[in-house]
Amino acid sequence: MKEVSLDANCFIDACDSSSHAYEDLKDICDLRERRIIKLFVSLQTLSELEARGDAAYKLATSTDVLPHYSIGSWAEQVGSWAQEAGTWKDGRDDDVTQKKIEVLAKSGNDIRDRGAYIDAIRGNMYAFITSDKQLVGSGPAKRLNNEFKTQVFTPNQLLSEYSV
Repeated sequence: MKEVSLDANCFIDACDSSSHAYEDLKDICDLRERRIIKLFVSLQTLSELEARGDAAYKLATSTDVLPHYSIGSWAEQVGSWAQEAGTWKDGRDDDVTQKKIEVLAKSGNDIRDRGAYIDAIRGNMYAFITSDKQLVGSGPAKRLNNEFKTQVFTPNQLLSEYSV
């Protein structure tokens, strides 16, 4: 069973029938129900969705939560000390990694997306699923996928592996 982490936009799209990715995300949820894949969410993504307090947040809370590795300044943290994983060295290494992601991804990517991707990397996820073009556009995805084991895919790209 492949383990994948979903970005906030995936949870939002899964709850919006007018979204371009709605059907793909319904199929991904079906793969989860059939125990073909296992879905995860990062604390970064939960924090972003919690502010919405809608169906997307409720859906996100129904998935397993990845260990959280902090990056950035104190003001950018989303978890409590009790929710932190790793060591101080991991934190320094992850800050270097997030800066590398910032360079490899398209301009405009934000720290929450980089943090969610780092949690997916640290969690040894097969893939990080997003519709965010700063990460999954052809150039950024190619650069990120060449650098990191955890692949960045669109929902449709993940489904193509299952002939859905």
